Amino acid sequence: MNSFETRLRFLKGFFILIFTIFTIRLLDLQVFQYEDFYAEAKAQHEKRSILPARRGKVLVRKNRLTDEVTPVATNNTLKMLFVDPFILAYPRHNPKLPLESQKKGNPTLAAKLLAPLLIHAHCEKIEGCDIETDESKWTKTEKKSITAFSLELSKIFSEIERKRVIIATDVTPERTAEIVNLYLPGIQTEGDKIIADPTHILSTEATAEKLSPLLSVPKKDLQKWISRRPKRYIEITHKIIPKVSQKILELKKAPEYRDILYGIQLQDEHWRYYPEKTFGAQIIGFVDSTGKGQYGIEGRFDHLLKEKEGYIFGATTTSGRRVMSKNIGISQAQDGADIVLTIDRVIQDGVEKILEEDLKKWKADFGQVIVIEPQSGKILAMANAPTFDINEFGKVFLQYEIPPEQAEIDREDENFNQRIPTIKNERDYYRYFNIWGPEVFRNKIISDIYEPGSVMKAFTMAAALNADEVIPQTTYNDDGPVEVDEFKIRNSDDIYEGKTTMIEVINRSLNTGIAFLTRKMGRKVLYDYFQNFGFGQYTDIELEGETTGKIKPWNDWAESELITYGFGQGITATPLQMGLAFSALANGGYLMKPIIVEEIRYSDKKVEKFLPEKIRRIISDKTYQTIKSMLLNSVDNGMARGARIFGYTIMGKTGTSQTYKGGKALEGEGTTITSFAGFGPLKEPKFVILVKFDYPKTSQWGSETAARTFQHVADFIFSYLAIPPDK
Repeated sequence: MNSFETRLRFLKGFFILIFTIFTIRLLDLQVFQYEDFYAEAKAQHEKRSILPARRGKVLVRKNRLTDEVTPVATNNTLKMLFVDPFILAYPRHNPKLPLESQKKGNPTLAAKLLAPLLIHAHCEKIEGCDIETDESKWTKTEKKSITAFSLELSKIFSEIERKRVIIATDVTPERTAEIVNLYLPGIQTEGDKIIADPTHILSTEATAEKLSPLLSVPKKDLQKWISRRPKRYIEITHKIIPKVSQKILELKKAPEYRDILYGIQLQDEHWRYYPEKTFGAQIIGFVDSTGKGQYGIEGRFDHLLKEKEGYIFGATTTSGRRVMSKNIGISQAQDGADIVLTIDRVIQDGVEKILEEDLKKWKADFGQVIVIEPQSGKILAMANAPTFDINEFGKVFLQYEIPPEQAEIDREDENFNQRIPTIKNERDYYRYFNIWGPEVFRNKIISDIYEPGSVMKAFTMAAALNADEVIPQTTYNDDGPVEVDEFKIRNSDDIYEGKTTMIEVINRSLNTGIAFLTRKMGRKVLYDYFQNFGFGQYTDIELEGETTGKIKPWNDWAESELITYGFGQGITATPLQMGLAFSALANGGYLMKPIIVEEIRYSDKKVEKFLPEKIRRIISDKTYQTIKSMLLNSVDNGMARGARIFGYTIMGKTGTSQTYKGGKALEGEGTTITSFAGFGPLKEPKFVILVKFDYPKTSQWGSETAARTFQHVADFIFSYLAIPPDK
């Protein structure tokens, strides 16, 4: 074989080898790695865009004369300001040049320019805050505040390197002691944390080598964490009002300030916004930092209020323009549903103001007022005090430290309100700035139970009338305390006047008269009526956190319980249950299902309406007319006189509930739950109001606290609803 043939065979073999290699490679690329390359190519040539959606609003009627609604929970876009301290220090930074040869910025001047603006970043004044940047026009107080704020900002803006890096947490005390004994520059301990200040570390390699075995962290990772690096992102403040953010943007565009503020940036943030601040806080609830609804309507209807983002994806050109083709994909965005409440904005606002004022007047821990339209079961107002600003719900958790000695003094001080929570963290003691902390989130009208006290006598009397056991003129001999089991049932005033009618039982709120009534009816009859009035059951209101209260089965009642249950001691209920039961005394005897959501308006224009629903009739029309007259007489001539309003008929009943400690009943101011339930006017009552105060300290009686607040609320509603005097 000559050399030519040899070379020919060699070339042939070479080309076969090359062909085989290319074939295998193509097979690998086009078959085995097809999915990976297809996904990469698709990612390069397809664009996915988010289609935004909005969370549904919570709405209320503006007033009784219009169907127009106004939002009490809506959505807002506000700016967040963040800084890059490194860019503030070197506005035109060039990584190819040494820092010492680059133009320096002026962080101090940047702070001075921004301080008079950012000090108003969260202006809450309805009429707006006056933003004055001319220093010569500042008052002494303004100058002092703005100067202090400017110095604080300057310190933040000027710190271009990281000086605090947490490199370990949950370190045991023994291991912490070992690290302390190393005396490593730039390494400190804070409790169970190990903190590094990279600017004070002499050798990252030597420091990492000593810490690595003690912290069980690879040396390379530690060395990376503790190395010196510039700060590039610090959030300064969120939720900047538009007026302030606009002025900051104008400053950034000004030629003379462009470089100075180059490291200052504003970014859009989407927030849940509550324009009325504290209005209906416990009804509405709030949306937490994760976007989940908590408490109230926000929690109960989170699944309907929550928006669903859409998207559009498909092929694009090399310039990024979308190519319209059959392969384009679209998922429509879906806005959350809007919730329309039955709450009357004017009534709710008026009731909240009255309640807040009277809570301070009576020096009570908490207060609640509910207003119901008795014919429909619609909730017109539901107010709790104290309350909170929904936009700033996180402030509820803020605490301040108190000395241990103060906590000890408070525990021994019988005049100190021992119900105020003291938080203990190891050896430190704290209190909430708002006194009660997250307790103010609770809608106590539906979630807290209490012993109703004498308000319950209205239902016991209605039951006895309806069961034909008594008439208003029926008498009993009130000749002293009633002895039952090992107890003595006394009247609250400890006065006994012999032959007494049922009218006087209600007027004077006589416990001995209720003992007479309950013994005539017996356990089963009384229990059935209480059940029919809705006690011990859910009302199924469309809010989170409802509780039922408690009534023992009638066959477990002792005789003393038969009597005490009749005047509201030993059984528990919620203020909502009491308000609805009183509505049955005002509307002809019907227990209504409570309505707080009037409509749900879906994004597809579908509207779901909630209509009045009668659950059952409890008392006859004859009983209704009779008990109404007796409650009217109670206000006109009895213990409920504090609820009278000149020119109007009011029907109602006071309540005072004892509380207990160590099984012993407490006495005196600051130990009772006081309440008043009533309605008006006499013909076709338009509203039912229940007022409740927890532990008022000016008086222990419902007639002197809750009845007065009822009077203030009812007077306001008569005026607002333009109800003419009927008396």
